Amino acid sequence: MPGRLSGKVAIVTGGGSGLGRAIAVAYAAEGAAVIVASRVAGEDASVVAEIEAAGGMARASTVDVRNQAALEALVGGAVEAFGGLDVFVAAAGIDVRRSPVREDRYIARLDPEDWDAVIATNLTGTFLSARAALPALALRSGSFVAFTSGTVRHPAPGLGAYVASKAGIEGLVAVLAKEAAGDRVRINLLQPGGVTDTGFFGPEVPAERRAAMHRPTVVSECAVFLAGDASADVTGASFDAAAWNAEQGIDPCGCPGCASRATGEPPAAAAYRL
Repeated sequence: MPGRLSGKVAIVTGGGSGLGRAIAVAYAAEGAAVIVASRVAGEDASVVAEIEAAGGMARASTVDVRNQAALEALVGGAVEAFGGLDVFVAAAGIDVRRSPVREDRYIARLDPEDWDAVIATNLTGTFLSARAALPALALRSGSFVAFTSGTVRHPAPGLGAYVASKAGIEGLVAVLAKEAAGDRVRINLLQPGGVTDTGFFGPEVPAERRAAMHRPTVVSECAVFLAGDASADVTGASFDAAAWNAEQGIDPCGCPGCASRATGEPPAAAAYRL
């Protein structure tokens, strides 16, 4: 039986780990040809090997999303290899991790270089990704998915650069959805819907706290929806993956919070706070 994304071609930046990896694997499982792209070649290759071992189609491509020429080459390589581009997921993102001490990341102490790095990767990287991808996506009425965060509405101390970058992405997507409508390219936002166990968290985070977090797969099914024909008329929207999963009656995550949502029980608060 054909997958929901059979015949589609997708690029996932940040695809070597975390949320991007989960999306790349899910897309391939649904029949898409996937270009797994990040700055860490070894991680990309590992994801491609996993996809191919499961019978999927993928290739790895090292890219720095701060580099417009590199992104244009990434898109051009996808078109050359697979005949076009249907989906671009801008999942590459970083936060300040110079110090595990939250107070060291307060705005009054934040090194301007750290601020610039987060804005350049998260916000400018999304902008440059859209510029590179839109011409190819327009040829196939494609989908561009960018990542926001619940921290925009629920900020915490020490996340100044990260929250600013995600708030900027929300504004960018709101404008871009209107600009791209004439080309029938849909532009949407995705977020996990709670704190998620990714590489953003180091060994200083207790294991019991990590166990309460979402797994990266929390975004998989919603990302498939945004890439597929079922969302053909959806643009300029923002999706909370955990809430969307609950509405669909599915649980691709398996964390305590999602499990309690699936059974109708109140979610564990630890899964939804920083």
